[in-house]
Amino acid sequence: MVFLNRTIDTNFFSHLSFFVLQNFQDLEAEKAIMGSIVYCIHHKDGCKWSDELRKLKFQLVSMFHFYIARLMIAHLNTCKHDAVPCSNKCGAMIPRVLMEDHLKYTCAQRRARCDFCAKEFTGHTLEKHTGTCGYEPLYCENKCGMKVQRRHLSQHKLGECAKRLVACRYCNKEFVFDTLGAHHAKCGRFPVACPHRCETAVLPREDLEVHLKDHCTTHLLSCTFKDAGCRFKGNRFSLDKHLEESTKMHLSLMCSVVTKQQHQITSLKSAISKLSLNYTGTLIWKITDYSAKMSEAKAKEGMELVSPPFYTSQYGYKLQASLFLNGNGTGEGSHISIYIKILPGEYDALLRWPFSHSVSFTIFDQTVVAEKACNIVESFIPDPTWKNFQRPSREPDSLGFGFPRFLSHEMVKKRHFVKDNTMFIRVKVDPSKIVAV
Repeated sequence: MVFLNRTIDTNFFSHLSFFVLQNFQDLEAEKAIMGSIVYCIHHKDGCKWSDELRKLKFQLVSMFHFYIARLMIAHLNTCKHDAVPCSNKCGAMIPRVLMEDHLKYTCAQRRARCDFCAKEFTGHTLEKHTGTCGYEPLYCENKCGMKVQRRHLSQHKLGECAKRLVACRYCNKEFVFDTLGAHHAKCGRFPVACPHRCETAVLPREDLEVHLKDHCTTHLLSCTFKDAGCRFKGNRFSLDKHLEESTKMHLSLMCSVVTKQQHQITSLKSAISKLSLNYTGTLIWKITDYSAKMSEAKAKEGMELVSPPFYTSQYGYKLQASLFLNGNGTGEGSHISIYIKILPGEYDALLRWPFSHSVSFTIFDQTVVAEKACNIVESFIPDPTWKNFQRPSREPDSLGFGFPRFLSHEMVKKRHFVKDNTMFIRVKVDPSKIVAV
């Protein structure tokens, strides 16, 4: 295999001629040599030209190198991969296949126009010009979305860009230009006119409220007792005079307000009381500070503790328990006495009288081991002939019905009926146990 080279090496041909002369008489050697394939030196670059050595027409072996050279030169004169000098005389050796691109894009001596200013440059100067052309449009660095020629970019950023930073002329704080209008709408130092057109022409927005309250001479002010019902309106000077002359009227208005508020408070208390009422028919009564209350009961005769009222049902009987820690009647001084009384309720007119449900009292033993607890329970079924179970009047009996000897003081000491200075008593009404009336 032989590769052609543009530069003819005479030593190569001399050696090849000697080799041929020595072996020419050997027909097999001659056949091998003359069958050799000659490739272009640009074969690796993609040139597909090749030819057989036997096609060369020569009579003398000494002329062998001459025909090889002719064959090579004839091909290289047209080989598109062979490098030739640039036709613009830039000094570069360029393969023919790349010459068109070189002349158009990379030749230092090419002539080209700038796409932005349309001026003509050589390739070398165009490269320097690119990136500096004043007519090239560029996006604003502030990201306002505008494209501006490079020569006008500085002016745009200083005076035209919607995203440039500018200072508010009133408060001197900096804002993005396109948000300045929204800032002016709430800027505290923005000048506004008095809405009542007083002698003050303009003033900062943040001072307007104080101006209207303390300085504006034309602003109509309501009387201080407006919420109490006074309907007077006037400017600052007439308001001062009104307050001096209307003291009695204002006092009368305030008294009416106080009376109205007292009724409202009473109504609210009633509503709250109704919301907190017990309608289950069972009361768990927690008695705290037992020691102090027992000492007070011993020192003060007839001291009675009363429970919160409760109902047997939502529309049922209203009841209340009472407790004498130092006893009452036959249990005085030795026992705890407990009673139940019927209070006037909202639905008494709809209920069946006399009251006939069974009532039980339970005092809880608060021992740690629940299985060892020994609760005390007492119950009764009302006697329909006793007046305390009839429909109550607005002033119910002070005592009620119950057990004067419910639990002895000695038993209280023996068991855990009082723990952490607290006692628990349950009062339960059982509507299923009704005495026949």
